[in-house]
Amino acid sequence: MSRFNWISPFLLTSVFLVACGGGGGELSEDGSPVTWSTNPAGAATFSGVSATYQGAITGLGSIVVNGVRFETTDAMVYDGDDFSTGYDNNTAAYNSPLALGMTVALLGDVDDAQSLGRAARIRVVGGVRGTMSAVDTSALTLTLPTQTIQLTSATTYGGTTDGTSTGTPITNLTQLAGLSNAPLLTVYGLTQSDGRFLATRVVVTSASAHAMDVAVRGTITAISGNSYTVKTDASSSVMVNCNGCTIQPSVTTPRVGDAVRALAADISQWNGTALTAARLQLVNASYLTRFEGAPSAASYAKIKGAAVLDGSRWRVGGVEVSGVSLTQGALYEIKGTWSGAVLAATRVEVEGQRSFTGNDGSNTAYSNEFYGAVSNLSGSSFTVQGVNVDARSAYFPYGSSAHLTNGAFVEVKGSYADGILMATKVEIKVASGTNLSAGRVFEMYGQVSDWSGVSSTFKLTRLGVVYNALSSVNTRFEHGVPVNGSFVEAKGYMDANNVFQVIKLEVKNGYSDHDD
Repeated sequence: MSRFNWISPFLLTSVFLVACGGGGGELSEDGSPVTWSTNPAGAATFSGVSATYQGAITGLGSIVVNGVRFETTDAMVYDGDDFSTGYDNNTAAYNSPLALGMTVALLGDVDDAQSLGRAARIRVVGGVRGTMSAVDTSALTLTLPTQTIQLTSATTYGGTTDGTSTGTPITNLTQLAGLSNAPLLTVYGLTQSDGRFLATRVVVTSASAHAMDVAVRGTITAISGNSYTVKTDASSSVMVNCNGCTIQPSVTTPRVGDAVRALAADISQWNGTALTAARLQLVNASYLTRFEGAPSAASYAKIKGAAVLDGSRWRVGGVEVSGVSLTQGALYEIKGTWSGAVLAATRVEVEGQRSFTGNDGSNTAYSNEFYGAVSNLSGSSFTVQGVNVDARSAYFPYGSSAHLTNGAFVEVKGSYADGILMATKVEIKVASGTNLSAGRVFEMYGQVSDWSGVSSTFKLTRLGVVYNALSSVNTRFEHGVPVNGSFVEAKGYMDANNVFQVIKLEVKNGYSDHDD
């Protein structure tokens, strides 16, 4: 994921035209040319159409947003705390790995028939931030000084016990509730129709990682001059004082009904009922998905959010949706033609609607999907992309759990709950002699060691798991070649010997191997 701060719409179009061609100049194991390597997931063909997406990340190995698996190795990723240049790109890059449960808005090209995409720009959508005051593990609520947040069993957790890269990783609610040091938290999520903020990811972080240590999420219900009444849950509101604060995006004017995020430098700006904000961000999907160079009526968008009936109009994620009748409060993923103001729906998906057909002909729903190499294998339990997987009840279309090996490439579908992905389907992708790569390409982050130059083996370590990797003269390097200790994002595939063959490798400047 690149850190360039601007790209013209003309250059963006050129990138798409080149990328969609499919040919990358790499060679297969027998020395013959291949045409899959520039395509997402190593698909044999890819017919991408420009699109904007907004929602939570529900899968890794690429990232999965609203059911589409997006390649990210060429994407520019922007920090959610500052998008000061209007609809254009942020000046601040986001330098940590994208994680399960984070909320993002992105621009890219999507092959809808294959549910594959390539992200060009990704904006991290910031959530609530503040020190933890209380956790109710029965009611599944998390209280910060500024607002109370709703948790679910599907909420993911990140960071460490002390907010540093050396602390013990936080993976579940029990660990979070056991912390007694009033940790600083960043909470990603979605606003519900009744005003509650529903957490998709909770991260223990540190003040040194942010210029803004307090953030409130909610919906504007009243405006008086530069003061905004912001509803933060079903029955509570806070007053946001915005005298002298910066409105982001800069060309917008806050209105009643807008979803907003108010940020302040520290808790001294909070008096118990009102927050003196340094920034007020408008975070409706209609604002978040406006990128420099993004087409409007000629493209489509897919957004995620709760349905709200506003008079006679339906809104999802703050966006007016036409052509459908929805259920108040239900969580939807809506795809349609985007005019810049109204989304004309062409497909409506209720949360949890995605499914696969098992060998008995029945359909099984799933919420999450992961692509990567098996590690820490113990019976039918293992990790993939750093996520713990329980495959005891999974459907294996090829083989069984007995055929799993550390380093094997798998596609896993299931539902994430209480820190574990309960797998409903595990597909073991066995390398073939005719093509070791097509359909088996994925991305992962890691730190380089044992580097001795191009066309040699090296180690790639992510979350304590060490992978053997190999670059070649055909590997595409971005920001130079790595050195020992470099953090990188790599695109490649596991060969028949479980060596990660690197197609593309990007050195991550300023990168850190933990959430912030």
